[in-house]
Amino acid sequence: MSTDKRQEVISIIWKVLEAVGMLTVAFMAPNAVQLLSGRKSFGQFPRRQARTALRRLEKKGYIRSLGEKNAWRFELTKEGRELLVKKRIEEIKIQKPVKWDGKWRMVVFDIPEQYRQARNALRRKLQQLGFQYLNLSVWLHPYECHDEINAIVEYYGVGKYVRYAIVDSFDGMETMEHKFGKVLEG
Repeated sequence: MSTDKRQEVISIIWKVLEAVGMLTVAFMAPNAVQLLSGRKSFGQFPRRQARTALRRLEKKGYIRSLGEKNAWRFELTKEGRELLVKKRIEEIKIQKPVKWDGKWRMVVFDIPEQYRQARNALRRKLQQLGFQYLNLSVWLHPYECHDEINAIVEYYGVGKYVRYAIVDSFDGMETMEHKFGKVLEG
């Protein structure tokens, strides 16, 4: 099986696990997974590849079997839930509205040195999401992202050191408008 196909099978399994926390694979209806894939041409769900992927996830400790060896019932382990949360954080995106509301979203933090790794990870994530920095602890974005920021700082465990504000103006606003450029034009 190709690496792409293997990743596709694992991705579908993770989607199911994320949705229900427990997986009971219904191979009586092989095309049931078509609903999860979002593609009409998915074809039959590859049982053998799914079994292999499930066993691989079980061997890594992300899921555990809830029945006999040939049963198709699995649940997430603590490690699996942690990996799922990590995947959700990695996949967070900020939605672009039809028209910019003219307000800036400011993330300000003063994270102690003992949490340096989390602070640096937060900076990398903010940059990945398209934020621009005013200084190393003040980051700006033009679109609503409060829920996304809350999820990220909770994941890194630094929520009490981070503040989110919506602002109309600030020193350096012209620089930010220039940095974001056409993004602001709706």
